Amino acid sequence: MAVKVLLSALMAFVIYFFTISLRSADIITFVYAGFLLYIFISMIFTGNINKYRRIFQFVFAVLFTISFIGNLYDERGSMAITQNALFESEIPFCHLVIPVSIIPYALTKTIIFPARITGHYAAIVSMLVIWLTAVLTIGRGWCSWACFYGGLEDGFSGIGKKQRIKLLPKSKEIRYFHFAFLAFLVLMGIAFMSSIFCEWFCPFKLITEFTPIVDIPSLIATFVFMSVFIIFIVILPILTKKRTQCSLLCPFGAMQSLLDPVSIYRVAIDTDKCTSCMQCASVCPFNAIDIDTITQKKGRPEITCAKCGACMDVCPQKAISMEFSFSKALAKKCGSNVLNPDNKVQKFFIDLLNPKYVFMFSAFTFGVVISSMLSTDGMRRLISGILNALQFGGN
Repeated sequence: MAVKVLLSALMAFVIYFFTISLRSADIITFVYAGFLLYIFISMIFTGNINKYRRIFQFVFAVLFTISFIGNLYDERGSMAITQNALFESEIPFCHLVIPVSIIPYALTKTIIFPARITGHYAAIVSMLVIWLTAVLTIGRGWCSWACFYGGLEDGFSGIGKKQRIKLLPKSKEIRYFHFAFLAFLVLMGIAFMSSIFCEWFCPFKLITEFTPIVDIPSLIATFVFMSVFIIFIVILPILTKKRTQCSLLCPFGAMQSLLDPVSIYRVAIDTDKCTSCMQCASVCPFNAIDIDTITQKKGRPEITCAKCGACMDVCPQKAISMEFSFSKALAKKCGSNVLNPDNKVQKFFIDLLNPKYVFMFSAFTFGVVISSMLSTDGMRRLISGILNALQFGGN
């Protein structure tokens, strides 16, 4: 209990600093700060990580969408990408295109995405710093805890209680396709020196910015990304209870999966406790646990695990846990009798350094930092829009 109270107090300070202290301290920031603190306290005291994480992600995704579209209309008067925005490299750098931009740049020293290097709220350098920090800490946990797009899939996958389409028998094939699609996008980026994913496949253009329809190719591209959004962000998550776009198409997610071994956290499965009930495999939204994972006693999810906590929440045997990637090596080096669990002081620090709590704290801190500015701006725009509508209706 003392550890949970301490972590909640520390998170309250983090939320205050990034949500209130660095922003205009008004009722909006206090309300959002209260919401964030409620989410964290609920996760840490109930142990139901995935439920409250999904609530946070969905709220963040909706408010991000409102903020982003509002900023586009403030700057351009529309969601369309103008020629001036392209010429001045004023397109916000999207983290989804990092993997399809790095290799062309390494080979040709050419940046294929029209964004500013620095001096913009989503400049290339700032986004790369955030990405590298995520790689070293939470790894692909970014997709579950900080990606403002993934929250939409979390929201739609929560509609309805029954899974209409079961993807578990195809989990391995889904993972293979995901990496193959990443390779395709990288090769096309090199061949055409442009971000093919942005131009043809990104489903989030429907809620962010898009190229105006000026000819047949742009008309076809618009039809494709609208179809991808409707199918992979709305329909399939509802039917499968999975994050299908994240598991099949997202180049950033595929890259984070490949880089996840660098992260200091990993999910472990205790094969001695596991009874092969397959509940974890059934609920995994990223198809990172399949039948082979359990029956072959691999002891950890597959490479596409995004550390969302769904498997830990449902496991009836509590056989799934979070570990530090270096824990086994450290235990081997130091021995197992270094700490005395009967010592209250040592027990306190053992609990405080529990990988599950440390990961939750670091991952949610990422969410707080990424969401604070965008979500509070989205709240202001939403409230302003409602008040304007009521005023217009009253007249």
